Amino acid sequence: MKIFRFLVSFVLIGFLVVFVFADEFNPLIYQYTDPEVTVVFSNPLEVSGPRQREIADTIAGIEPNPSLIHNAESPENIICTLFGHDIAPEVSVTATHHKVNEYNPRCLMEVYHVTYCKRCDYTVAELVNSFFIICCPED
Repeated sequence: MKIFRFLVSFVLIGFLVVFVFADEFNPLIYQYTDPEVTVVFSNPLEVSGPRQREIADTIAGIEPNPSLIHNAESPENIICTLFGHDIAPEVSVTATHHKVNEYNPRCLMEVYHVTYCKRCDYTVAELVNSFFIICCPED
């Protein structure tokens, strides 16, 4: 009976830790403090973590990257030149810019559709919608 109680307690504590710290360790959520922006991917990209981080940085405006939007006719490597891009399924990315306005609605939410090649740096981030939301309390 004591072992059963220990196991149940261990499982419940595990769930609590996962729920409390889920955003901190979630590879789909990127939090920035200067400027205050939250970028959320709808699902993980089929490419490396640094590539996903680069896309998040660009969408958040941390690292302006004019090459994020490439020309589909100019492949980035020899494989894509010969065989064309290996385009992954489109991913939705949401960027919430916090405290943009002084009064409510204070935050600007932008929704992007991101298309990218799995083999090269070809990436297209298309802004689909942007609107203000009530997210942060007024000062």
